[in-house]
Amino acid sequence: MSTARDALTHSHFLIQTAYSHNDGVYALANGEFDIVIVDAHLTSFRSGESALVALTEVNQSIPIIGLASDLASVTNEELSDSASIIIPTPSTILHAVSKALGLPLASIDSVDQYPLKSDSVSPVADASPVSNSTEEIQTLFALSKSLTEVLDLSEVLNRVVEAARRLTNAEEGMILLPDEEGGQLFLRAKVGIDVEVARNFRVKTEDTLAGRVYGSGQPILIGAQGPQKVKTEYLVNALLYVPILYEGRCIGVLGVNNKNTEAIFDPKHLDLLINLASFAAIAIENARIHEEALTRTRELQGLVEASQILNSSLSLEKTLPNVCEQLMRVVNVNLAAIYDWDREKNRLNLLTRCFKLVWATGHGPVIDLTRRLVVQRALENNTSPVIALSDPALPTGELDALKRNGVHTIQVVPIVGGEQVLGVILFSFTQSPETLPTTETVHRIQLMTLEVLAMLSSQSNFSRPQGMFRVLENALALTGADWCEVALLNPDRTSLIIQLAFGQGVWSVAPHPFIDLTNQDDLIEAIRSQTIINRQTEMTPGIRSLIESTGCRSAVGLPLVQRGQGQGIVLFADSRRSRVFTERDIDMGRAVVAQAATALANAQLVHDLEKSLIELKETQDRLVQTARLSAMGELAAAVAHQINNPLTTIMVDSEMMLLDENPDSPNYRSLQAIHRAGKRASGVARRLLAISRPNDPESSPEKIDVVDTIQGVLSLVKAHIERDHIEIVSEMPDDPLPPTWAAPGLIDDIWLNLLLNAHDALIGREGAKLGIRASYLEGEDYLQVQVWDNGPGIPENIINDVFKPFFTTKPVGEGTGLGLHICRQTTERIGGSIRVESKPNEGARFFVLLPVKRGGTEL
Repeated sequence: MSTARDALTHSHFLIQTAYSHNDGVYALANGEFDIVIVDAHLTSFRSGESALVALTEVNQSIPIIGLASDLASVTNEELSDSASIIIPTPSTILHAVSKALGLPLASIDSVDQYPLKSDSVSPVADASPVSNSTEEIQTLFALSKSLTEVLDLSEVLNRVVEAARRLTNAEEGMILLPDEEGGQLFLRAKVGIDVEVARNFRVKTEDTLAGRVYGSGQPILIGAQGPQKVKTEYLVNALLYVPILYEGRCIGVLGVNNKNTEAIFDPKHLDLLINLASFAAIAIENARIHEEALTRTRELQGLVEASQILNSSLSLEKTLPNVCEQLMRVVNVNLAAIYDWDREKNRLNLLTRCFKLVWATGHGPVIDLTRRLVVQRALENNTSPVIALSDPALPTGELDALKRNGVHTIQVVPIVGGEQVLGVILFSFTQSPETLPTTETVHRIQLMTLEVLAMLSSQSNFSRPQGMFRVLENALALTGADWCEVALLNPDRTSLIIQLAFGQGVWSVAPHPFIDLTNQDDLIEAIRSQTIINRQTEMTPGIRSLIESTGCRSAVGLPLVQRGQGQGIVLFADSRRSRVFTERDIDMGRAVVAQAATALANAQLVHDLEKSLIELKETQDRLVQTARLSAMGELAAAVAHQINNPLTTIMVDSEMMLLDENPDSPNYRSLQAIHRAGKRASGVARRLLAISRPNDPESSPEKIDVVDTIQGVLSLVKAHIERDHIEIVSEMPDDPLPPTWAAPGLIDDIWLNLLLNAHDALIGREGAKLGIRASYLEGEDYLQVQVWDNGPGIPENIINDVFKPFFTTKPVGEGTGLGLHICRQTTERIGGSIRVESKPNEGARFFVLLPVKRGGTEL
């Protein structure tokens, strides 16, 4: 082809060169030409199709000449009449072109002598340019051949930029490729450019020389015009930039600079670089296609592996974090979380969250120390306190932080450098830990954290934080915590900024951390309509709040769909950069979430089945226990009945002996004590008989003195309660209360259950008190009885369940879960009600309302 170019250029033809099958087909389809000359052996790199045949199919009206050194090696069967094949020499080419175009023949002799002919330069002097030209052409074709053998994009770019500098004798060479948005050109390959300069080398596609080349698709050659600005604070003396064009589209810029020397570039360098850019365009596209194919293969492999892992376990506690871990791996993010939509309570419950977060200095979440007083004191005193929900003296700010994050306990470990406290590492436990780190373990963790801070100070570790996370993983193994956060003090020492966070939390059962959806109709609608939430979504207040809750610079929310209904949201986010998630990223995330929805549904079914089996077993145990208690009640009734007769004899005989005994006799006092003890024992037996007597549903209600029933039950349980150092406060009115209507023995069960429950809650507590108070609410015509204690209170998440049958917080075998349920049933049958009020560490207070006139269900 060089022979044709030399011959036709000398004869004043205007030539456009194409360097590949695709370039030639594209040029012919989109341009206007008089004749086409092509290497008859040229084929498509992808399909193997003959370029000569393809060109004749594009335009059969234009003469096409194929050049072949061996005519026998080329078949003419598929060629049109406008195509011909010749052996390439200057004369044959000119004859063929002149004949095809109907032009007079040129001087064949002068054409054949063209490469060596010159009137002003001797043959010896002319040999050097010819030799240099030949060497340059050989370099180009050698590079072209080598590029076809390389499919690694970085290697392709490096080879091209090296060749560019060698062909132009430039000081610097570079290739600039656009970012995903096309707003900037990034340095992707360089030679001769300082490493520090190259690290942040990027130029805008507007108002820069390289950007002008990229936008216009036209080369720029500047020399001997004074220093030229390539980018901010980067000047060169001469430059040559050419577009890298593929099928008419600019995909990058190839450039050379002379920064220190005064040497300039000329049109020959321009031609060489344009030719080189043509080879580079094909190689770059081939490498990109190969890279995309490898990427797709890796993605498919990743999805297959994710599917296998997601379906490897039917345990909900394992499946939940598995989903997040696979999502982080497949989409290459550093946070993933799953939220379940609780329609009844109108909130998003957090089921699990996994994260490997690192923030640039000063960009992480802020911890206000004025609200975290325990952490503040730990920093001031260089101590390692434990923050736990069970601590009754916990400051409000710490309590809020625990509840907000779904944490039971936090271990605070100061980070100390020399004599100065630099910050803290916070270890979070979602459940109460069996053991806490020892002093020796805390010291080891402090040394490990200093190692992490040393890594964090390196920019390379910010973008590749695996080493830091390995250290934090070891720290979690030492403490048994679910996750940890490394936070450093601000200069004013009034707040901490989190730099690293690593670990995972799982909340498969209540209580969950949650996002309240009250007044967030936009977020509810997004969940219901299964909308994908990202930066392109309209940033309504609810959606913005959800995105900001991740603490990351970029986030996407994907709908969690089960049985065609929006069930929640799966969030994934990146804290390292302001990342624009591509459609491919979102598609990969949706593929994982779709598999996750099925895996989670299966795991939830198994979880519910296991829970039902456990509940069934516990119910069976409770029924057995209830039967035992019933048998014990019958036995107690039998015992009470059996001892009642001897007690009657003791009381009657002692009373008769008192009548015969002189009051001044020494035996008189002893007989009085025997008589009192007999009466007390008889009263206990009578109450045992009353309580253990089965309630007859057909029995008619009677007037019942509530105070009398309370005092009767108190006399029965007082010794049992006071034995455990619990003070009983009984507040009964001086004036008689109106009676209520109930079957005999029913109301006794209420006081007995409430008092025994209060007793169980107070065992082992200092200053333990329980009380019972009766009063008459005149305006409402009800009796009100309050039973209270100063125990730990009832947790907020279970207070609505305490009246359900078989609900208990006691260990198996120590409670039936029926006491409070019986209390509610009894009060409602009488026509009254029962409710409870409680706050953590402030005890519980039960309010029983009983009508003072006959009402409620017939008894």
